[in-house]
Amino acid sequence: MKIQANAIAVITAALAIGACSGKGLDMAKVREDVAKAQADGQKKIAAAQAEFDKAGAEAKKDITDAKADASAKSGPATQDAGKDVADARHDASQKLADARYDIDKARAEASYDVALAQCEGQSGETKKSCRHAAKAAYDSAIATAKAANDSAHRNAQARNG
Repeated sequence: MKIQANAIAVITAALAIGACSGKGLDMAKVREDVAKAQADGQKKIAAAQAEFDKAGAEAKKDITDAKADASAKSGPATQDAGKDVADARHDASQKLADARYDIDKARAEASYDVALAQCEGQSGETKKSCRHAAKAAYDSAIATAKAANDSAHRNAQARNG
């Protein structure tokens, strides 16, 4: 998160510095494109959040079902029931980690699209620098999201044995 916040600050600074160099550009069109990118980004994030919420509800149901099945078993089948509950928790952790990654990726893409739209208000070397900063921020956000996802998968695997 800190890396993403720093990258966004760099993009904002680059845009502020280059704001005066947009002579001859249709700034109304740039503002329109930025607003569209923001709206599209919010839709992507909302869709990813909805999928996360759905995955959470399904995970909770799967774990509850596994627990109910476990409590109905007796004797030697009890050990298998415990494993079934652990497996349900493991699968839930994996699904939630992937859904969280999708949210983080949607946020990164939304920020990147907005930044690119803002870069269109620049010209020359400032525009090039702006695009480069936007790409760097995007790459950093994706790498952070991927690392968090990988870590969550490793943790779920370690808990499951």
